[in-house]
Amino acid sequence: MNEQIETVIIGGGHAGLTMSYFLSQAGRGHVILERGRVGERWRSERWDSFRFNFPNWALMLPGYKYEGNDVDVFASGRQVVKFLEDYAAVIKAPMRNGVEVTSLRQSAHSQRYLLDAGGSTIEASNVVIATGPWQSPAIPQTNIDVPKSIFQVHSSNYRNPDQLPPGAVLIVGAGASGCQIADELNESGRRVYLSVGQHRRVPRRYRARDYVWWRWTMGAWERRADSLPSPREKYAPVPLLTGVNGGYDVDLRRMASQGMILLGRMNGFVDGRLILASDLKENMVKGDKWFGDFKRSVDDYIEKTRMDCEQDPAEVDLPDPKEVISPILEMDIKAAGINSIVWSSGFRYDFDWVKLPIFDETGEPIHARGVTRAAGLYFLGLQWLYKLKSAFLSLGGPEEDAAYLAERILARS
Repeated sequence: MNEQIETVIIGGGHAGLTMSYFLSQAGRGHVILERGRVGERWRSERWDSFRFNFPNWALMLPGYKYEGNDVDVFASGRQVVKFLEDYAAVIKAPMRNGVEVTSLRQSAHSQRYLLDAGGSTIEASNVVIATGPWQSPAIPQTNIDVPKSIFQVHSSNYRNPDQLPPGAVLIVGAGASGCQIADELNESGRRVYLSVGQHRRVPRRYRARDYVWWRWTMGAWERRADSLPSPREKYAPVPLLTGVNGGYDVDLRRMASQGMILLGRMNGFVDGRLILASDLKENMVKGDKWFGDFKRSVDDYIEKTRMDCEQDPAEVDLPDPKEVISPILEMDIKAAGINSIVWSSGFRYDFDWVKLPIFDETGEPIHARGVTRAAGLYFLGLQWLYKLKSAFLSLGGPEEDAAYLAERILARS
């Protein structure tokens, strides 16, 4: 006979733990099924020098927040794991670690759900899928033409410079992860080629406050998905931020002036030659516009609210674009000495194990604030699930969404 549980939460990260908090508050029975350990991705999918991009003061989940003295410091991956482990202990989360759900389907004899997990089957009235905003590395199909001699690794599996064979490194993707890894490799003495796509450059700090503080104070994290001009806006470039070395501005021109070679967006490989788009200058200009627009929005907010806020010191002039923007459109990677590629190309959805018609033609979940058209089946922790902060491990993140889903679950009881 199948084990019967009222509600199963799939995923033991911050979203799953937040859902558990609200179900426990309501006295509802549930379990969390986690394929690894609490906060597994923070353990096994971060590089050694990784630092969280939000300051410690922003680490907060329902009923719990960071209590250390170093509130303006940026936590390491291990410290984030410790925060999640402590939270799980405080809320007495009913975790089942090392249990991977390989199939989720509906029972043929009832409206309940069947989960194949850990060699057994669980039957549940409600299921909350809280496996993170993305599940699997996204590597462009162009990698099939990469010469066999080139070592390849996705950013989620990169650990440190010693992991890579000697020689130059090509990093594909100049988001936060790509830029942080590029800085580390450059500082280690590697020759680094950075393929740059669209990006959002922002100051780490402005007018004596952190970028995160300004966005929080100005209400940006509360922006709702239904206020976006287009659903595609959910996938706009995320801000370039780093918490390494106390946090600093991620500036591509600075990186180039320190010896890194900037390239346009990668279009593929042909006979050992790297083919590049001619969009580097365009993307850097757009990135600079984000930077200026953010500072102007803060200045306007300060003026409107009459906030007493100090001025920033005069900015250091950026290198002339002609000095850092390469006209390279094609490159022989062997002649360039490139022996490694780090794919910092993002992530994608991976819900092949969910055997229910709740996805669109692209594989994206169809839901309204986490509620699917399958009664009793929910998503939590997706990017822009309800608000910009919905996927965050900070500032409450999925708290509102989890409370809302708990109410829906209670209404079905």
